[in-house]
Amino acid sequence: MNTLDRYLIRSVVTGGLGASAAFAVLILVFGMIDEASKIGPGYSTLQAAWFVLLTTPGYLYELFPVTVLVGGLLSLGALAAHSELTVMRATGMSLLRLARPVLIAGLLLAVIGTVMGETVGAWGQAEANAMRAAATESEVSTDLASGFWLRDGDRIINVERALVDGQLIGVQVFVLTADARPLRVMRADRAMSLGGDSWRLEGVVDTRLPITEPRGEVVVERDPSREVTLFDREVLEIAALNPRYMNIAQLSEYVDYLDRNQLDTSVYATAMWSRVVQPISVLAMLLVTLPFVFVAQRSGSAGRWLFIAILLGVAYMTLTQIVSALAPAYGVSPILSTILPPTLFSIAGLVALYRATPRARRSAG
Repeated sequence: MNTLDRYLIRSVVTGGLGASAAFAVLILVFGMIDEASKIGPGYSTLQAAWFVLLTTPGYLYELFPVTVLVGGLLSLGALAAHSELTVMRATGMSLLRLARPVLIAGLLLAVIGTVMGETVGAWGQAEANAMRAAATESEVSTDLASGFWLRDGDRIINVERALVDGQLIGVQVFVLTADARPLRVMRADRAMSLGGDSWRLEGVVDTRLPITEPRGEVVVERDPSREVTLFDREVLEIAALNPRYMNIAQLSEYVDYLDRNQLDTSVYATAMWSRVVQPISVLAMLLVTLPFVFVAQRSGSAGRWLFIAILLGVAYMTLTQIVSALAPAYGVSPILSTILPPTLFSIAGLVALYRATPRARRSAG
């Protein structure tokens, strides 16, 4: 690796990190604006600011391919505008040779982004949700290994796992007497939301304890399905962490659990593979920038590079969302649906770079 390689790597990495810092500021500003509506007697401005700060790394990781795209185009565009790329070409470096340090820089950025998303990003989302839950919903506890707990009058509800599609796994309802003794215990394998606070329980075992009659018998009723009133589905926004902000280990555990219980794994499997593919997405974004920068080396200012980057970023995010939404409907595997967008962008970048090489050589001659 020579001096020019190190210079290109440093320029692209600096540009990517600078763009990420700019996006982080935007996330903080818009996040605080959104969180301001939730500020109340039990939820102070300081707590809202802490919530936004904790969730920013997770949101930034989701946008990291786009931030790298913007930073890469701006940094390489600046080199092109100052004719530095032209000088590099004059030394005999081909376009493919120039692409190597750019992709090495992309690999470094991908490692930085992955470490951030898998550690601080996922931890921050979980901590922020637990903190806001404790501040705004004093009767909901979400930070226990035994699931989440909710107090509703004389009932205590425990849910082992809450899924974002309105499904509960491992439900227990404890009905207490006025002196807090257990009067009734109802267990269910799973529950499906019927809207509002109505739920349909499946695999119900309802046990009534003879608290008022010491010599009475324990009554056990079994029911394959039963409709009950538990709590409003909006509580799931607190109890169920969005799979987009869970790390790979957490998502893998959820997928295995759902698969063992013969439940739909598509939402969590797609989120898991999206995180696995994220480093490839970063490299794909940089690969797409190369034809734009290396061909039109003297034409355009920073505004033009930024405009191109935003268009490409919007196109990539739109394609990703469309494929993720349509894939389950057509039975496409989560692996294929997540790898398809970066693969298409990588192929487009390689084809454009290949076509640009002969023209650049003819113009040089």
